[in-house]
Amino acid sequence: MFVKLWMTSNVLTVTSSQPIVEVEQVMREHRIRRVPVVDDGKVVGIISREDLFRAMPSIFDPSVSPDNLEQVGRIEAGAIMTRSVVTVDPSTPLEQAALLMRTHKFGSLLVMQDEELAGIITETNIFDAFLEVLGARKQGARIEIKIDRKPASFYTMLNVFKKCEMTVLGITVFPDFSEDHQLVTLKVQGENIDRLIDALWDAGLQVNRMHTDTPNSPE
Repeated sequence: MFVKLWMTSNVLTVTSSQPIVEVEQVMREHRIRRVPVVDDGKVVGIISREDLFRAMPSIFDPSVSPDNLEQVGRIEAGAIMTRSVVTVDPSTPLEQAALLMRTHKFGSLLVMQDEELAGIITETNIFDAFLEVLGARKQGARIEIKIDRKPASFYTMLNVFKKCEMTVLGITVFPDFSEDHQLVTLKVQGENIDRLIDALWDAGLQVNRMHTDTPNSPE
C-alpha cells in the first residue's frame, strides 16, 4: 500500500503571518492537531498543538495579565512553526512513512508532489490502514498458522484456503517468529471453517490458534 491511498488530501493550511490565536482557532474548530504553514503556495513549516501550548500562556495563570495574552495572541505563526519539515510523496510505501514517523517521533508527515502540498498522512491514517489490512472491521475467523520458511509451504497454505472456498479478508506474516518458522495470520470468511482446519493439518500445517468473531465483537 502507498501513502496516496490513505493520506488526507484536503488539507487546511495557515500562513506564516497569521496570528497564532487564529491558528489555534482553526485547529480547535476543525479538531486537528497539526496544520501546515504555506506562503504563496510553498510549504514553509508546520505547527502542532504542542507548539501553540508552549507559545501561549494559560488563561488560568494568575501571573498572566490580559495585556500579556493580547500580546502573545499577536505573535505570528512563522515565529513558532517548525521549519525543517520531513516529507514523503504519494508513491511512498505506507510502511516507509510509518517507519519515518516512528523513528523521528512525528505524529504526521506532509505529502508533497512536484513541490506542492498534496496531503498529510497522520497516525490516525496509519491506524486505519492497519485495521483494514487485518480485516478488523469485518466479521470472520482469525487463524494463526505456523509454517516453515520454505516458499512451497506458503503456497501450500494458500491452496488449502482456495480448495475450501474461503474468502481472505486480511493476511499478515511474522517472519521472525522463531528460528525455523514464520507465523501467518489470516482473517477469513466462509462456511467451511471446520473443513479448513482439518485440511490445514492434513497438509502438514500447524494451526496455532483460531478466533471467530461474535456479533458483539469490537471488530
